[in-house]
Amino acid sequence: MRATDIASWPWVDTLLDLGVGVVACVLAWFLFPGVASGIMGALLDPVITALEGTHYGHLGPARKVLIQETVFSSVQLIATTLGLNLLLLPLYLVLIFIPPLNLVLFYLVNGQLLGREYFEAVALRRFDAATVAQMRQAYRWQILGAGAITTGLLTIPAINLVAPVIGAVAMVYFFHKLAGRV
Repeated sequence: MRATDIASWPWVDTLLDLGVGVVACVLAWFLFPGVASGIMGALLDPVITALEGTHYGHLGPARKVLIQETVFSSVQLIATTLGLNLLLLPLYLVLIFIPPLNLVLFYLVNGQLLGREYFEAVALRRFDAATVAQMRQAYRWQILGAGAITTGLLTIPAINLVAPVIGAVAMVYFFHKLAGRV
């Protein structure tokens, strides 16, 4: 049975059903990393706190990040990821015929977004926003790489369920390595 009954010809309705299904799957695949990380971002603070307490306890307690800051940051990440990926969707669709380039674009865009989000989630606990912005600029390529790895993990079924935690843990170690250079 067809779900769509728009055209006079059944084969057109079937094609529309297939097209809508494919578009829904493609959108879900492209938007999942940002949405999942945005939601998980609000839940990662206890993980970061525990990890820093265990391995970086000598630094003393971190600045307490307010729940409003965490929620705002997560909503901002979700909105930016959705908006940017929807804006780039025509380019993604054109590049679908050039598989290496569409994946490069996907990992660059989402790697940048997730790397920034995770870096700030950790760094703002230790430094003010201006210092974090300077660090983010100085280490942008490393942050992009860490974000791209997390993006990749978020696209693998089953692993995507723990990928935000893996990304946050990796970013804690990465941040403290970079902070030692500041």
